[in-house]
Amino acid sequence: MKKDRNLSRSRRSPSSQLKIKKTHKGKQKKNRNSQTSSFNTNSQSQEKQLNFREEGKLLYFIQKLEAEKEKKGICLKLSHLSIQDTQSTVTINNDLNHSQLRRQIEYSNYYHQEFQQSIIDENVYLGDCLENQKISHQLRAKMIDWMIEVLGNYSETTSDATFFRSVAIMDYYLQKSITQYSDNHLHLIGITSMFIATKLEDIHHIPLQDFVVRVSHNKYTASKIKAMEQTILETLNFEITFPTSLDFLHNIFYQCFSLNHNPNLQNILEASTYILKLCLHDYSMISFNSNTLASSSFIYSINFFLNQHKLPNQKLIISQFNNKIVQISQIDLNDLYLCQKKIEDLINTFQIKYPEFHNLEKFL
Repeated sequence: MKKDRNLSRSRRSPSSQLKIKKTHKGKQKKNRNSQTSSFNTNSQSQEKQLNFREEGKLLYFIQKLEAEKEKKGICLKLSHLSIQDTQSTVTINNDLNHSQLRRQIEYSNYYHQEFQQSIIDENVYLGDCLENQKISHQLRAKMIDWMIEVLGNYSETTSDATFFRSVAIMDYYLQKSITQYSDNHLHLIGITSMFIATKLEDIHHIPLQDFVVRVSHNKYTASKIKAMEQTILETLNFEITFPTSLDFLHNIFYQCFSLNHNPNLQNILEASTYILKLCLHDYSMISFNSNTLASSSFIYSINFFLNQHKLPNQKLIISQFNNKIVQISQIDLNDLYLCQKKIEDLINTFQIKYPEFHNLEKFL
């Protein structure tokens, strides 16, 4: 596997920023220089005024909602669409000549530029994965639903990343393979894709013997699965760490909200992930690239949150996020709108199109 692929893989999930803590104990010394105190007061006053002007609407509504529900003074602020919990925010010296702060800023800028460019450059289009195959769209959807069930039974050791990686490897192999497969081959390809994905994504991966006994019910031997694994990896030239739609979603969320564990924001992230899983079932939806799917599902979830709580100025908020996400994802705004419309249609018709699929609801 290429070195740059390995490096980019290690950067797949954004890391937390370095923080400089500053604690204040006891009373302030009476002999503190009055000019310094005045300067700090003025700086804080200017910062508050700037934050007030830049405060976004979504955060204000979340704050108001939580105040009503929890009756707690959780103070949040939106600065350039980055939500922070100001009760837990660590204060950082405003002096840009401070060596630690300067190193933090330089590292952060470099890291995010490199990460952002790598995730865009490594994007793989999978919308035509069945073009040269004799596998039906419906059977592919059934395989994805079954993958949810299999991996859901190992929820203590696997994650959503394993599922998205499994589907991505399967689709990418079907796209690249010169062998033309039919419906009866998909079972082995799906099992092997999950076997590769769990070894790649999970600390404690699902054992091969489990795929033989529990998953395939002894239909395929260990040697058969390992032989297919070799075929898949060689066909893909071991390039299996490309970003999935889930990777793009996590990147967008981080760029907008940083490492924020606000319950409402986490609900938006979970809803976006659920929508992406719906989209993977439908072959027509993967005609959009992974970046566009992630962006559209995220916007749809934010819009749903605003509608659910009947918050005003929704169009303004959505417009802000549309512009921000287009900038982050480097996608066309018209594609974003079209994908959102397709997502809405899929959500409304999913149970009609796939009435026998219940694993997504079962393994939430």
